[in-house]
Amino acid sequence: MIRLRVWANAQPMGWLGHEMAQYFFQYDEEWLKAKDAFLLAPQFELRKEPYRGDAVKTFFGNLLPEGTPLDEVLNQIQLRGANTLELIGELGADLPGVLSVLPDHVTPNQLQKYSELSKAQLSARVNARADKQALLTSNAQTRMSLAGAQDKVGLRYDDQRGLLYDSVAGAPTTHIAKPDSRLVRYQPSAINEYLCMKLAAEMQLPVPPVYLLRLPEALYVVQRYDRVVVNEEIICLHQIDACQLLDVGSDWKYERQGGFVSLKKIVHAFRDLKLSGKDLLSVQRWVMFNYLIGNSDAHAKNISLMINSQGYVLAPFYDLLCVQAYGDNDLALFIGDENTYQAVGAHSWEAFCADCEFGFKPSMALFRKMAKDIGKSWEKTVGAATRQLQLSTAETLLIEKIGAIIRSNSKAALSMTSS
Repeated sequence: MIRLRVWANAQPMGWLGHEMAQYFFQYDEEWLKAKDAFLLAPQFELRKEPYRGDAVKTFFGNLLPEGTPLDEVLNQIQLRGANTLELIGELGADLPGVLSVLPDHVTPNQLQKYSELSKAQLSARVNARADKQALLTSNAQTRMSLAGAQDKVGLRYDDQRGLLYDSVAGAPTTHIAKPDSRLVRYQPSAINEYLCMKLAAEMQLPVPPVYLLRLPEALYVVQRYDRVVVNEEIICLHQIDACQLLDVGSDWKYERQGGFVSLKKIVHAFRDLKLSGKDLLSVQRWVMFNYLIGNSDAHAKNISLMINSQGYVLAPFYDLLCVQAYGDNDLALFIGDENTYQAVGAHSWEAFCADCEFGFKPSMALFRKMAKDIGKSWEKTVGAATRQLQLSTAETLLIEKIGAIIRSNSKAALSMTSS
């Protein structure tokens, strides 16, 4: 038997291991006795007996990077061909949410040390990606994992002084930094996500604070909503994404990959967990906002829940950007039965409302209002960015393209909701 200790901040939560050709997770006895104990996920109710099988592997596998970033991490830490347990053990000091997974003789670092990181140092790491050096593991002082297929790294950012810090020995990070994509097709990307997140805030969707730094390379920085500072100590909060909620691996995060995820399945899972009416309204607005900005890549790992001993609440939104600007018109999660922007019509929204048990008329009134408001909000957002940032020619051209897409999608939305 092989097993690793699962921690929630400084409290032992349970064990992750492999025995008799099966993954297992078992809650710690002290965790089960704690008044503030919460579930790993809804499918893992509090009990003494271990959970075994694919559901355990799927849940923890969703904490790992995907695609090219994962391949580069595997090469860099010399673990190509490693299984999920080995990877979690290697990268588990700082995982998404509250969890850390460590060898059973190791405890989480309580000192929370950080070392100052200059822009020049971070710039060198960003540029090292050209040599297939993974950004995620570029900090030699700690090991961490961030889910997803984008280049990113966790760090600490002091927005008052404009200072960056590396985590030391597994100290929790407070921000996630993403440079422009390495793929020419998706460049520039940092300004795109920055402006779309700012636009969401302007339209009063729940999103965390975001920043755009120059190293001189563009760097998008987002504050982690799964971390809070209490008496100068960073406390991690538990979260799960919709793939983890639905017991689906990250390989199946798009609806077109077999239909294991969908807006209908996500919303009904949220309803089963008794999410508030306010949160369900925010989910509606998330779907509509993504349509309006051209975020065709809003998949099942891009919406999450926070978990505590009291239950579940919707997490702030993240990974909002105009993917249509790069020529992608295929919807990650279908609207009704339609999987492309061109096919979406009023019938699609009627089917979406029926699938998710949202009232059609009030939903269309909400959609129409958002479509009317988003143009002015975009102009205000871009105006502020133009005053505050030195925009490159490529960034300016992309902003113009995004504006045209928002206008086109808003016009379509107004047409769909005219009757």
